[in-house]
Amino acid sequence: MPSPENPQAEGVFVRHSVRQSGFVFDDFSPDSAWLREEATAYFPPLAEIQRLVIRGEFIRHPALSDAKAALPSLDVFLADKKVGTASASAPGPWEIAFDVPLEHAEQGFTLRLVIRGVFLGNMLAWAGRVFENWKLAGSLQRHRLQNKNRQLRVRTISAGGEIVYDFSNRHSPYSSAFARRHARLGLNIVGFLAAELGIGESARCMIRAADAARIPASAVPLKIPCKARMGDNSFAPFLQEKNPYGVNVFHLDAPATAEIDANHGPAFRAGKYNVGYWAWELPEFPDAWVPYFDFVNEIWCPSDFVRDAIADKSPVPVVTIPHAIAFQRPVESTAQLRQRFGLPTGKFLFLFLYDLHSYSERKNPRAVLAAFRESGLATRDAALVIKVHGGAGNEADLAALRAEAADLPGTIFLDQPLSRSDVYALEAACDCFVSLHRSEGFGLAVAECMYLGKPVIATDWSATAEYLNEKNGCPVRAKLITLDRNHGPYSKGQTWADPDTSHAAEWMHRLYDDRALAARLGEAARATIEQKFSPTVIGTRYRRRLEAIASW
Repeated sequence: MPSPENPQAEGVFVRHSVRQSGFVFDDFSPDSAWLREEATAYFPPLAEIQRLVIRGEFIRHPALSDAKAALPSLDVFLADKKVGTASASAPGPWEIAFDVPLEHAEQGFTLRLVIRGVFLGNMLAWAGRVFENWKLAGSLQRHRLQNKNRQLRVRTISAGGEIVYDFSNRHSPYSSAFARRHARLGLNIVGFLAAELGIGESARCMIRAADAARIPASAVPLKIPCKARMGDNSFAPFLQEKNPYGVNVFHLDAPATAEIDANHGPAFRAGKYNVGYWAWELPEFPDAWVPYFDFVNEIWCPSDFVRDAIADKSPVPVVTIPHAIAFQRPVESTAQLRQRFGLPTGKFLFLFLYDLHSYSERKNPRAVLAAFRESGLATRDAALVIKVHGGAGNEADLAALRAEAADLPGTIFLDQPLSRSDVYALEAACDCFVSLHRSEGFGLAVAECMYLGKPVIATDWSATAEYLNEKNGCPVRAKLITLDRNHGPYSKGQTWADPDTSHAAEWMHRLYDDRALAARLGEAARATIEQKFSPTVIGTRYRRRLEAIASW
């Protein structure tokens, strides 16, 4: 974490780099602070700080009998150079104003305030503390209050007319409003930016949101090995290796966090505020993953479902900031889109997307087949379209899926690689999207199809239940079951959903029979995504969180 000795670059201020010490509060003058010997106030790197003004007041303390005794004075130092003095022979306000050299403003600096004229009183206070239990030291105890020191009060430290430290706010003198106004926000978005998989799209969604909110951002490709096809070149012209801003956000699974330093070097994280953008699909975060919190200062996640799972075991803040959903909707007609993919033009098409690199049991393709089979629509003007990703290397799994669908005439399998724009086109070409998942951390395909105005049939549990309901979609009843064996990272004893395929089949029938209902749900779905997950909405949440971090 940054500290005054190693100030945070780019004006991203964290609690460890914005602090004051030595200021003492009391009820004698509750709107100000006093000094025992000296105090310090740290200022973060900010070139706008050109002139500082420190204000306070000399007030006679009623417990001191000599009303004409000399008042204490104050010396102020910047980088060991005295820049001002406050002294007075009578009570009243005081002010010290001085210019801040640019080199100090740009690098961050510490002010040192030293109280003068209290040496004897401080020595007697020290003696009173040290010899507290000595019988002959009773007369020293009154000096421990240091009432002479309390007569010199510090109220505010201002820069350019803005209050930076307000000592009437004893719980948090540093001004959060000042930090927010002057924070140089910026994100280093680090992820598999070219990868054709959900965690890659997660990083790309963040770039779009940052751009919409006008947050400066760098797009840094992760150097950690990734098995997925690197075919998404959306941001290829903007990729860079450097991370110039003060906040790193790593889009990866928690265990991969331990590999960052080995692949990017320790300096990549050093001196930055490091955020892990993590997803997890079950209610309990794995105990084995708890050590990976050591590599981050904070966790962001795409849903409250994920947040609740992670927060239960997290020693760092966990904040929900969903994915931003927006892209160029296809302009071709449905007929043109279907022709592109070789899909029948006169049928009601149910779409299911499935990545063979994912864990089959969680994505639950067999439930989709079972529901469509039970609906009986295969013998009518309806068909199931299954887009399979990752067929290469998973030929046996693909063959098994094809075999299971053999009794469903007209079922269409698409296994060729598709670009993101082609995926959107395929989603737009179909009439309804089906996701009978056992759990989702967000549900990108669900949200994308809703954004395209499609009715979506989805398991009514986990993250998708946070934005899909009967007003904008087709939630499917589910019971919770306990895993009886391990499925990849999803361990035996955990909980996930078992969707009711009969209920899903009922939804399929309703949408097929009532096209007006399908249209109404699709329009409501589109409105939900535009209102809740637009890049501007999500980018604003990023900005607010960065401003909050700045105020620490």
